[in-house]
Amino acid sequence: MAGDTRLPVGAHHGPDAFEAEGQRERLEREAAAIAVCVACPVMVQCDAYASSVTVDGKLAEPDGVWGGRRSLERHRALVKRRVATVAAPRAAFGTAQKRAVLAALAVVWEPFQVAREASRLLAVWGEGPAGGVDVRTANWQRSQLVRLLGLPKDVTRMRALAVARERGLLEGVVVVADDGTVPAVPPPTKVPPVAVLPVPRPRRTPTSRPRRPQVRVMPGQVPVLPGQLSFESLIPSNLGAAA
Repeated sequence: MAGDTRLPVGAHHGPDAFEAEGQRERLEREAAAIAVCVACPVMVQCDAYASSVTVDGKLAEPDGVWGGRRSLERHRALVKRRVATVAAPRAAFGTAQKRAVLAALAVVWEPFQVAREASRLLAVWGEGPAGGVDVRTANWQRSQLVRLLGLPKDVTRMRALAVARERGLLEGVVVVADDGTVPAVPPPTKVPPVAVLPVPRPRRTPTSRPRRPQVRVMPGQVPVLPGQLSFESLIPSNLGAAA
């Protein structure tokens, strides 16, 4: 093998169908083959050939190490090309919220700052909802902008803004640069809960009910009909004398 005489002739090919190969041996063989590829003057052309697609939609070289890449890496690249998102037409960016969020993202990138700046722009333009956009809506619009630009979800803010400028969506807007690591779509933003003050309960006032007058019946004040016992007859004689 050119570049490393210790490698067998079939080091760049796939696993041998007639002789089992362990995972450790396979990884060592592939790593040695990739090292040879890096020093090869036609590595780029070799990778382009192996990664090309045949008429039936398969890789030209589905097995082995070609152009410094393993078979799995070439298959993953093929799948990524097939599912790549196609950029939407410019008319899809025409809504007020999308234009405001994109313009806000050009100058700030913190989620709450983007929401505030987008709300300010909507108020200046006299478009969009009266209350502007909240942070959840702004984050959702950022995700939609990345999708419409045909970019992956993990794209950085600066890359997304560069593509938007190429599409003519940031005419007259000055972009404030970051360190290059800020994502275009932020992670889920925790919205602080709204403090709810306890509502004082009204004090319960005692209901004023009319009290029944207590009538004290004294002996001799109740009329006694014929045949009834009087109250005095029920009182012992000594108590009556004492009274």
